[in-house]
Amino acid sequence: METPRPARRARPRIVLALLLGALLSGAGAAARAAEASPGATRAAALRVCVTDANLPYANREGGISGFDLDVGAAVAALIGYRVEPVWTGRAANIQEIEEDLPLARLARDDCDAMFSVPGPPGETLRGHPALVLGEPYYGAAFELVACREQVPATLADLAGQAVAIQSQTVAHFALLAAGVEPRNYFSVNAAFDAARTHEAGAALLWGPAIGWRLRMAQATGLRLRDASYAACNLVPGYEPPVALRWNLHVAMLRDRTRLRERVDDALATLTANGQLERIARGWGIPWHPPFAATYTREALEALRGAAP
Repeated sequence: METPRPARRARPRIVLALLLGALLSGAGAAARAAEASPGATRAAALRVCVTDANLPYANREGGISGFDLDVGAAVAALIGYRVEPVWTGRAANIQEIEEDLPLARLARDDCDAMFSVPGPPGETLRGHPALVLGEPYYGAAFELVACREQVPATLADLAGQAVAIQSQTVAHFALLAAGVEPRNYFSVNAAFDAARTHEAGAALLWGPAIGWRLRMAQATGLRLRDASYAACNLVPGYEPPVALRWNLHVAMLRDRTRLRERVDDALATLTANGQLERIARGWGIPWHPPFAATYTREALEALRGAAP
């Protein structure tokens, strides 16, 4: 299974911290509050495995946290823990989500939990029999983004047009099956720029990555200064095909049953009170409750079989 992440790009740490500080007045509050609370240093740690420079999920440059750490902090606060990130280096331009997840560290008990892990477990956790996924707590998908008006909300209605994608992703098969010309780029940013400059009519990209890019454009003032950014939005009414959507879970050691149950209960509470959705939207992540049907190899093969 391929799910893209935004490419790592060099940037001045001070500038990044200032820009993200303006953006994340709400996001990150949970993590900061948990660490600043009087009892935080006395509480047991919920060790969360995260990767470096992997926004919107996690990032440690400039003291920034990320969606997974904010969710982890909110969960930890509910069950009487404090969140403690366990960082792992990340190579640039990773394409395969299995390579992007430090599952081996979780299996070695270097951390207690890893958030935003996609199902199905038979694929994601292959080779790690000691690990198990908790209940799904949100969904994520390849989203359709456009920088012009009146873009159709279904892939079939884009037949004959060029749509930008990050190369080596399942978006390629989805577009071919719909009769759409996939135009390949090496990163989410490059594919988005193709839609922004009208080299392509739209882009079909991993939702959390493109949502973060759109959120940053708003936070840095690009949407005000540059009309090409101002026109860019997720296409209203678009529903991702089954083969282009996943449910996300917490991964933990199989024998930590009680802790996993407490984490799942905490996530259910955060869902019910709306805090989980607020955290996601703060990081620009398009919000989906868990999907009833998600990616399977059969759904992917169906796309491949339908492609000319």
